[in-house]
Amino acid sequence: MMDIQVNLRDQVWQKARSVPGMDPELFRADEEGSVIRKTDFNNEASIYGWCFFHLTPVWEGGNDDLWNLKPLSCINKILFIAGSFNRRAEEVEYWD
Repeated sequence: MMDIQVNLRDQVWQKARSVPGMDPELFRADEEGSVIRKTDFNNEASIYGWCFFHLTPVWEGGNDDLWNLKPLSCINKILFIAGSFNRRAEEVEYWD
């Protein structure tokens, strides 16, 4: 089972962009331009930490298939989630 996870991680890693001047086997960039390090997968304590981002969330029927995953820095994922919460907060109507 662990080999499947490592293989999936490597396939998702390949979706990240190469960074000029950096070894693409060690460092890449997510869609937002944040540099991520391959060995820092799921390491939220590292500035280079990255994780899987589900294009269609699991709670909306998404899954862990390669087509539904992209690499995203942990910091950007947290910011995305925070932005989602802010958008929801803006949609709430407050009574006087």
